[in-house]
Amino acid sequence: MTDLGHLLSSVEENVERAHAGAPAPPDALDRTRRTVRRRRTLRHTRDGALSVVALVAVGGVVAWGLQPRPAPTEVATTSGPTAAATAAPAPVGETRPLGAPVKVATPRAVPVADLLAATGPGWTLATVRRERVGTTMSTRPEEVLFTVELVSPTGERTALLETPPLAEVHVTDWQPGSPWALVSAPTGADGRGTPGLLDLPTGTFTPLPFAWEYHPLGIATTGESVWLVADMPADLAALDEEARSHRSPVSPGWAVAVDPEVAAMTSGIDPAHVPHSVGRLEVISPDGVVRDLGEVALPHRLPPLSPDRAWLVLQAPGGGLLGVDLRTGESHDVAGAPTDPACRLAGWADQHAVLTACGEGDGRWRLDAVDVAADAGGPQRLATSDVPVRDAWPLADGRIGLGRVVVPAPCDVTSDPAVLEDGTIRSLTDGWSPYDHGTSLTFAGGGVWTHLNGCYPGSGRADPQRDVRVDLTTGATTTLGWSEDRDDVDQVVVDEGWRVTSVDVVRAR
Repeated sequence: MTDLGHLLSSVEENVERAHAGAPAPPDALDRTRRTVRRRRTLRHTRDGALSVVALVAVGGVVAWGLQPRPAPTEVATTSGPTAAATAAPAPVGETRPLGAPVKVATPRAVPVADLLAATGPGWTLATVRRERVGTTMSTRPEEVLFTVELVSPTGERTALLETPPLAEVHVTDWQPGSPWALVSAPTGADGRGTPGLLDLPTGTFTPLPFAWEYHPLGIATTGESVWLVADMPADLAALDEEARSHRSPVSPGWAVAVDPEVAAMTSGIDPAHVPHSVGRLEVISPDGVVRDLGEVALPHRLPPLSPDRAWLVLQAPGGGLLGVDLRTGESHDVAGAPTDPACRLAGWADQHAVLTACGEGDGRWRLDAVDVAADAGGPQRLATSDVPVRDAWPLADGRIGLGRVVVPAPCDVTSDPAVLEDGTIRSLTDGWSPYDHGTSLTFAGGGVWTHLNGCYPGSGRADPQRDVRVDLTTGATTTLGWSEDRDDVDQVVVDEGWRVTSVDVVRAR
């Protein structure tokens, strides 16, 4: 029986006991978790398509660094997983008023709350889009369906919620075991997404309003959400309502992990001169209490929240990095962080260690791990790569998943999946067509998820666009959905005539 099958079976058994009036064993949930994790261990198993990046400096000119804070509590600096929940420090600052709760999704006929409570490391959520068989890129409400689905470490999915036609709820982040997720939901009359918290068992959404610009960075180990925000610029605020109506802030998320090469393609700016996104760092509890951690700058290319959710990486004014402990708000200069502009932050190598890639002058790249939690010491040498790398993420078995950049410009901002183990990089694309290439990579459980052929370099054959999952142990590739309804391929058809067109998976932490 699979992880998901075992979880469903156990939940159903205890739901039936409850309906019959017999209490579930007090350790039922713990036993289910232990069994699933043990089965996963015995099997030795362990963030979509390319987007155009808009380049802005959030909120205009700001000061570097973080505001002063009280003396920090002692924080461990050794690598390793952090507890799923850590008590947050005393709140600092205002309480952000939450919006009125609104129903945005309908739960499917499954025990949503029990399934979520029984999940653990390696589980994640996905937003899945379906179309009626025989249609392509339909905009007719009766021909499009969105669901929020639970994804097991082995890649199986079960739909938890269904959203109204053409009203996609996009999941930004979720912690295994939690009944709520950080999402964007189209609650406004214009259909634009609104940030907030989604209660998964009920489908009820509580908006978290921002006055102007906001970018979600994820959920911290404290259970708070983390944001880069900016107020409306003063010159714009001085205009009348009609004049302001023609201006809008940068789309949420577009100022995070900005890739200078992508920005250069869309703006014409020299990649070496692409500025860092700047704004105010806010950490917000589910009830709206704000900890304002001051004006900050985000690093290029790197999703700044660490895999253990305890640390945030910021750009330091001298070209290095700052490590921010989200449990205390304290920060320090990261020891061993590269200051050479030619070096890249290629992702995460450990629960709180960044993977850096520095060119060695002969076309090769030196890969190091830099511990964000450490304010002393130096980088740890991991390997040498013959191509640039990106999208790195630590795997539960000690390996590192990463992407190899093998397609020429302008598609040299995409990557193909590989794993790094004991100093050796092994590609996972041996079974792919030479014309198939990934875009951005999302590592979750025992697989890596990507959208194939989202960028065409302008020469050679263009294979079909589709979403796939690649097994991190065997390299086996499973097609999850095709972008087009083509006669020459077997569509992924589910739920009586619905074909899957995209699966957007949340990175598993």
